[in-house]
Amino acid sequence: MHRGVGELRRSGVTIDVHDNVYRLEAAEDSIDAFIFMRMYDQACLLADKRDHAQAAKTLDAALKLWRGSALSGLDSETFVAEAAVWNERRLAAIEARIDADLALGRHREVIAEIQHLADQHPLKERFCAQLMIALYRSQRGSEALQAFTDLEERLREELGTDPSPTLRDLRLQILRQDSALELTHLVVDVPRQLPARPGVLAGRDGVLREIVEGLTEQATSPLVVVTGSGGVGKTAASLEAAHRVAGRFPDGQLFADDLGDPGKVLAGFLTALGVAAEEIPEGAGARAALLRSVLAVRHVLIVLDGVTDPGQVWPFLPGHAGCAVLVTSSSPLALPRDAVTVDVSPLDAPAARTLLAAGAGRQRMQAEPAAANRIVQLCAGLPVALDIVAAKLAARPHLSLQRLAERLSDPARILGELTHGGKSITPTLLGGYQALPAEPRSLIRRIGYLGISQVTAAIAAALADVPVDTAEELLEELAESHFVTALPDGVRYHCHELLLGFGGARARVEDDEQELTAAVGRVFGGWLALTDAAHASMRGKDNSIPRGTAPRYRPAGVRARTGEGSAWFEANIDINLALVRRAAAFPETCWELAIAPLALFEAGARFDVWLESHQIALTSVTNAGNLRGQAVLTYSLGYRALLVGDHTGAAYHLEEALAIFQRLGDDHGRGLTLRLLGDLDRINQTPATAREVYQEAAAALHRSGDVIAEADALVGLATVLHSTGEEAASQDCLDRALSLCRDTGSLRSEARIRRAVAMHAAKAGTPEKAYPKLIEALEIAIHIGDRVVQSDILLDLGTTRILLGDPKAAYDDLATAEEIARVSGMKRTASRAKLARAFINGNGLATRGT
Repeated sequence: MHRGVGELRRSGVTIDVHDNVYRLEAAEDSIDAFIFMRMYDQACLLADKRDHAQAAKTLDAALKLWRGSALSGLDSETFVAEAAVWNERRLAAIEARIDADLALGRHREVIAEIQHLADQHPLKERFCAQLMIALYRSQRGSEALQAFTDLEERLREELGTDPSPTLRDLRLQILRQDSALELTHLVVDVPRQLPARPGVLAGRDGVLREIVEGLTEQATSPLVVVTGSGGVGKTAASLEAAHRVAGRFPDGQLFADDLGDPGKVLAGFLTALGVAAEEIPEGAGARAALLRSVLAVRHVLIVLDGVTDPGQVWPFLPGHAGCAVLVTSSSPLALPRDAVTVDVSPLDAPAARTLLAAGAGRQRMQAEPAAANRIVQLCAGLPVALDIVAAKLAARPHLSLQRLAERLSDPARILGELTHGGKSITPTLLGGYQALPAEPRSLIRRIGYLGISQVTAAIAAALADVPVDTAEELLEELAESHFVTALPDGVRYHCHELLLGFGGARARVEDDEQELTAAVGRVFGGWLALTDAAHASMRGKDNSIPRGTAPRYRPAGVRARTGEGSAWFEANIDINLALVRRAAAFPETCWELAIAPLALFEAGARFDVWLESHQIALTSVTNAGNLRGQAVLTYSLGYRALLVGDHTGAAYHLEEALAIFQRLGDDHGRGLTLRLLGDLDRINQTPATAREVYQEAAAALHRSGDVIAEADALVGLATVLHSTGEEAASQDCLDRALSLCRDTGSLRSEARIRRAVAMHAAKAGTPEKAYPKLIEALEIAIHIGDRVVQSDILLDLGTTRILLGDPKAAYDDLATAEEIARVSGMKRTASRAKLARAFINGNGLATRGT
């Protein structure tokens, strides 16, 4: 490797080395391949102007740049595929040069060359057609017909197919001695309407390969449909592919990007193909029929950009082989079964960074890698957006990537930031948006106004005020048009920040503000109704959670939630947090949304979201003077502090919450708070105080009708009574608690009761009786996914197994308890498990014992 690099450098080649990656630096005008393509494009333009002499000369010079096959000696799969593309380009140039020679009357001079090419490529119809024309014009008509017969036999023997209709029509013209084959009639209009090739396309090799293969490897007239979201680069990839295969279509390339009036486009195409204005009939149907007739004996590529409806494509489909149609569309189209569909996805991160680096420069991106990655993410992998950002950064070297990322992160600013130098992302997005029917357009506006990136059918139904089934259909339409993406669970849909900003902007232009506010209110009410159902499946009705007065809403056709509420909360916790943020201006709704996943939080999951959601909601209710909301959130934060082992913080929050609840005369909130204060007193080993607090909590919760929270208070009281030797009273509390939780089906409370019974047995000197009850409790905790209860039971199981003389099993239980507690953030439980493991080792170190 090093020797080869050295030889290249001695030859004047500039090679850059970065992170052990070698990059050859060379201008395009010093690379034969790029010079060849530039000369080929120039020759095509000359041929369009009927300057065949200069076209032939230019092509001859271009072909002299070749020295054998492309990438000769490189046999990897990548190189072989790329070599095939370049070899096809060379053949296209040879075909074009022979066409120019034939147009100049050099038919005799090229016969030998064409014969040699036909022998090298015995199944290539284009060389056979050129040979037949050259022979016919040289008064060798019988040989021209024999050339057709020879090809016909080869095609039937090797491929089982017949020559194309175009070649068969040429044979018929020769048999008839059609005057159209004479040189004086040869000059026809050859349109070259393709726009210029795009710049460098990063990350599109696979897409280009699919399009090229689709256009060139089908026996019938191929139809290739390129789909993808607005701004993803469908047009750029399609134009590059069209230029690559242009040589396969020597009779011209037609292009249209405004298909609102297909009849007008058809007239333009017919004119470009040489049909006189007076010969173009009225009506799109008649013009489409004439176009098929004109194309019957030609090889033409038709590119239709920005199609929004299948009806815009049908009139342009040829009736014979030899032509091809390339279509771009933001939506799937109902077209013939043999149409090839190529989906253009947003660029992956490496390709997107390559485009961004074109403007930002490598040094700026290396200096701010996190900001660069954030910009790439906010541009949604869309080349149009990345090109705009790159141009802006190139023009503003003082602008930091971090500052630009902050601007792009604001949904209200993102569209404005993606505008520079006369280019804007908005027209690109607007085109796809306007192609949608009215109902999906309205939904994407309301999703944007709501401003959360994940939505479900229930949320969409609330936004649109339609049944859930209708909302699902609307979301599927938006997914097909790439405005949202269906997530793997088949329930949620993701809307990118860029499209959220676009939808919100359109909503503020097109919709009534009161209707938008009502739609958002329905979303909040609908989501609270769903969280109520999920909580009820875990705790039974409204047990163990304070409720407020925020309105509920149920869209028509919403299905009753089944299964474990904890799994539903887990799957939708990010949506819940996003709605808490969105509801900050609605204090009562905000705190209810924040507290809604309490059953999941107390099971030891997502302590981070617990804190974040409550901080947002606490700011909302405090600013609004909503005292009950403050009390509930403060109580909940005290609960969180207790579970993570912050006893000082727990005491502070719980005492503050208790004072507000007492001031409000809220017996339920007071009872919930007292239950946790009893836990804190028990942990702090003040049993007398804990006993009084638990008794007061149980009484208040009984009056409130919260049987599960009452059962939990009784379990705490039983534990205190057991520690003071009051066994009968303790057992009575456990029996009452078990009866309460069984009536409501609360498995969490049942697991905690079984654990308490087991530990009573262990402390009474009968660990053999404790063991099976702990196993039963553990099975329940695992079943409901409660990490807090799991870690507590595993800790007790480990200490019980020590008493049973099984230190290895005890060690494993304690290690698992510590791991669950550590990952979940329960420091006190993790610390106790670690100390118990150290006790097993007998050396104060919590290493695996033997």
